[in-house]
Amino acid sequence: MSCRVFVVAGEPSGDLHGSMFIGALKKLCSNRVDFMGLGGTRMAAQGLESIYPMEHLSVVGLVEVVTHGRAIFQAYKAVKEALMKWRPDLVVFIDYPGFNLRMLRFARRIGLTTMYYITPQVWAWKKGRVRTLRECCHAAAVILPFEEAFLKAHGVRARFVGHPLLDVVHPAMTSREFLSSVGLDPEKETIGLMPGSRRGELKRHLPLMVRCARAMGKERPWYQFLMPITDRGLLTGGETREIESANIRLITGMTYDAMASCHCLLLASGTVTLEASILGVPHVVMYRLSPMTYMLGRLLVRVPYISLTNLVAGKKVVDEFIQDKATVENLKEAIIEILEDDTRRSSLKEALQEVRSGLGPGGASLRAATLAMELMGQKVSSCC
Repeated sequence: MSCRVFVVAGEPSGDLHGSMFIGALKKLCSNRVDFMGLGGTRMAAQGLESIYPMEHLSVVGLVEVVTHGRAIFQAYKAVKEALMKWRPDLVVFIDYPGFNLRMLRFARRIGLTTMYYITPQVWAWKKGRVRTLRECCHAAAVILPFEEAFLKAHGVRARFVGHPLLDVVHPAMTSREFLSSVGLDPEKETIGLMPGSRRGELKRHLPLMVRCARAMGKERPWYQFLMPITDRGLLTGGETREIESANIRLITGMTYDAMASCHCLLLASGTVTLEASILGVPHVVMYRLSPMTYMLGRLLVRVPYISLTNLVAGKKVVDEFIQDKATVENLKEAIIEILEDDTRRSSLKEALQEVRSGLGPGGASLRAATLAMELMGQKVSSCC
């Protein structure tokens, strides 16, 4: 008899962490566990039977979500029906709070055991969501060091498991090997541009990053630029031509090798800022939203920084430029300071090492899977 675990992730990062979690739980349970839920290709490769295409759900912004309402409603319906029919021994929700908190309430209402892995950033905004976690979540596996104390203080059973990225963010080549392999000069100062992986992020950030690269390349021809992207299909033909005309080398795959080979990174705020911190690469952070989303966000967000690097550090480590402050001149100035001021670069690298240490040891997925087994309790003993 196998255990039944239902896992819900709604975007690429959740798919990655979900696949690692599933792999760890399979090892702990000697593969005697069946997985169903909502996930992407990585989770499917680990044995998840996905009930709805995850790629239809990956959107950012309060306004943007409205335009995807039909797909989100269909996914709600599919998950509810599957939970009632399959009756899993445990439901695991991974990140994606707008969707997963609603499903968490439903799962609890029909009497299922629930776990949240990578909890909503309730310490930043929408603090009222803590009540849902407290009342509906049997346990939460958190990945940022300050989250455990915050949630426990609000009555949530929380456990800090470390950050799962520590187990995957590793370059395979040296900087010299990588840059040579993609036709770039290992002796030149290399700047990486990462505008984001979602279509809306690319539309808002890519033109600005390209203009920034053009301006720096004109003033400092000894700089070179690269842009890692997971899938070239995300770019339009016009965007690809603009990137290449600015002498930016497009890199498909090998993201961590590309990032680790850079002297500085210009990043759209997101998980990638922690990836840069783990790799120890100095970076500058920017982000733009639709005007309405930004206006609403200013009213709701209650943290002093947008980048996870600064939030984990508890202080300003890297420069951040949001909305109208994200200009070519501001970004260019911040990047040049890192590249040409030895004191600034050295202090920044030391601070990034502290951020990395603050993320805990490796093995987050295994510790999250261990918590899942504890929640399943007697059922695990009988089937594994």
